[in-house]
Amino acid sequence: MRKPLKIFILSPHIDDAAFGLALTINELANNKIPVTIINCFTVTKWTAITVSNKEINAVSQLRKAEDHAFYKAIGNITIINLDLLDAPLRNGYIFQNQPFQQNELELIAVLEQLLEKHVDGLLFCPLAIGNHIDHAICRQAVIHLYKKLNVIFFEDLPYTQRVGEDQVRRHIHVLQEELGVELTNKTTGITHLTFDKEQAISIYKSQLNDEIVSEIMSHKNAMKGERLWGEQTVLDLLEE
Repeated sequence: MRKPLKIFILSPHIDDAAFGLALTINELANNKIPVTIINCFTVTKWTAITVSNKEINAVSQLRKAEDHAFYKAIGNITIINLDLLDAPLRNGYIFQNQPFQQNELELIAVLEQLLEKHVDGLLFCPLAIGNHIDHAICRQAVIHLYKKLNVIFFEDLPYTQRVGEDQVRRHIHVLQEELGVELTNKTTGITHLTFDKEQAISIYKSQLNDEIVSEIMSHKNAMKGERLWGEQTVLDLLEE
């Protein structure tokens, strides 16, 4: 007998899971499928808007409060905070324009060990479209373990909306060659149309402005849901 399906989401920051997968997470929760979000880089002082206190502890707690509100809005999910340093606090940059540095390679190794030990279900991983270094670190750890795991990749928002479809396809082509597999796509998250994704992501007030919300919702409307990428046999596990 096949084990009951469990979902693990490797999210650089929990808002990444919300922006890319809120509809999908809600659909899984409504079907009583356990969802665990592995929230990596939670020690931070990054915000998209001006806040009264930009100290690390204050911003980290603010973002965790937003995470908790998202958890309450969705229900039936578990959040694991790894409390790793956010990109600007490590090397001072957000986007990857060079090979992984030594401390980034060490983070990749830490994530590999954690995933290999704890993930016993279907793993969602960011595609790292847009070259955000934290997303790239997550994806690299999963690439190293790809043959041991059932992996589905999700699209990074708002970055995917910004780069355009041609660049998304080129990104997928490069990933397919690196993995030596064929990736196809499916759209999820449209079963429960009463769920309001814009309302759900707007919980993350420290990370959003009107432009970012518009980009995320434009992508959702263009896709008519949320687009996932993976080998067909792995995508089929969601159907079952």
